[in-house]
Amino acid sequence: MTPRERVRRALAHQEADRVPVDLGSSIVTSITKAAYVPLMAHLGLPAGDVTIHDEIQQLPYLAEDLLRRFAVDTRMVQLPPAHVAGVEILDEDEYWAMYDRWGSKLRMPKASPLYYDWVEFPIRDLTMEALDAYRWPEPDPPEVVATLRERAQWLHAHTDYALVGSGIIGGGIFEQPCRTVGLEQFMMAMVTDRPFAERLMDQVTDIYIESVDRYLEQVGEYIDVFTYWDDVSTQDGWMISPEAYAALVKPRQRRLFDAIRRRTNAKLFFHCCGAASELYPHLVEIGVDIVNPVQVSARGMDTQQLKRRFGRDLVFWGGGVDTQRVLPFGTPQEVRDEVRRRIDDLAPGGGFVFAAVHNIQALVPPENIVAAFDTVAEHGGY
Repeated sequence: MTPRERVRRALAHQEADRVPVDLGSSIVTSITKAAYVPLMAHLGLPAGDVTIHDEIQQLPYLAEDLLRRFAVDTRMVQLPPAHVAGVEILDEDEYWAMYDRWGSKLRMPKASPLYYDWVEFPIRDLTMEALDAYRWPEPDPPEVVATLRERAQWLHAHTDYALVGSGIIGGGIFEQPCRTVGLEQFMMAMVTDRPFAERLMDQVTDIYIESVDRYLEQVGEYIDVFTYWDDVSTQDGWMISPEAYAALVKPRQRRLFDAIRRRTNAKLFFHCCGAASELYPHLVEIGVDIVNPVQVSARGMDTQQLKRRFGRDLVFWGGGVDTQRVLPFGTPQEVRDEVRRRIDDLAPGGGFVFAAVHNIQALVPPENIVAAFDTVAEHGGY
């Protein structure tokens, strides 16, 4: 069975020859540079010149040698998040700094250069006049997005991998306003100034629809999965009230997802960290096919119960190994035991693609990463 067939069977809630494997097909299922370089050295594989795909999270393009070593069934078809303007890295004493395409400033400490955090926001006065004056980002120009078509065509014709991509140029419809005015400020606006919050989310949604139209016009016929991310949960439950989600965020997500489905038959992948089980019924209602990262260490995220409750409606893409405790701090044997448990819970009947919970972070021992993926090869057969 080819990787593409294997993934498609999983997406159809059918068992294949083995559980499909993902690493590096998206900016939420990859590995940070600080973990990637030691892993390559541990495996005796040449890392070469490491090129960063996502500056904020410090995610590199992954070498084919590594993807083949771990029998990865997927490949990425996506532009770097800051492709159009490029990324100018600024030297600010103890920090590296940069501005994203939305005009927000981020910094990363030189002493521990793991990833960038947002520190300043372009919209400081939460008024309609500020939205009028704000310089909204442009989606990637059609001629830039067209450069992806050749890659997608080649991968589709000359390889048998499942293709994964996204045309989203920021955070989700809830996340991106938080990154543009500040998390606390936007959450307050959702309560105290709903017209402002709605207009901001509407504008983000409009930009995303134009962006995904351009992206899918070029590659929509080739990709198998379209990824979207929007964290509305914490470790213990909702970040915002479920009523606020249903009234403000969900209708705009539905509008965006309807636009995506008009352009492609790709399955829709929704990334939300944390205790997301109470979100899942909403996602089923608005047409989501796949949930990620399946944060098994969060409240209410027991994989056996999730499979029982949602396994007929949702594909679990992730949840393969606890990345908060077991993967970074466990022994290789504990990692193997953890992976076997998650496969036993999530794999029966299909509907499971193995991936770690979110990106593999710095300081994770290479031995543990190898143990995780080797265990899938050993224990992931149907």
